[in-house]
Amino acid sequence: MEKWTFYWWTPLFIGCLIYILFRTDTLLYNKLLGNLFTPIASPNTFLQRILVFSLPDGLWAMSYTMLIFHLRNDKTLKTLIWSIIIPVIGILSEISQYYLLIPGTFDIIDLIMYFIFPIFVIKLVL
Repeated sequence: MEKWTFYWWTPLFIGCLIYILFRTDTLLYNKLLGNLFTPIASPNTFLQRILVFSLPDGLWAMSYTMLIFHLRNDKTLKTLIWSIIIPVIGILSEISQYYLLIPGTFDIIDLIMYFIFPIFVIKLVL
């Protein structure tokens, strides 16, 4: 198995860091305990909004995909199916938000991130 899958925690950490630094109003512990963190900046441009609001979703899906390939340590169809479970749930949740089946705000960029980042990992592994 590719040695880089060992670093599955890196995209997870970066996604969490983005949340802590820029999205403190949505963090559960800030709502429960008061504002422990204040955002260092607010996203103004389209690119900044993508980086703050959509990139963490893609990074977390990427991290999960890498973790599954790392844990299973093979390249079988079963591993591939396990590796796409969370990204598929993310994609289905975005589509469900579009059709108002679940609460939330549909975002096409989130949908793209849930698709692109895991595909990138799968292409590198397979």
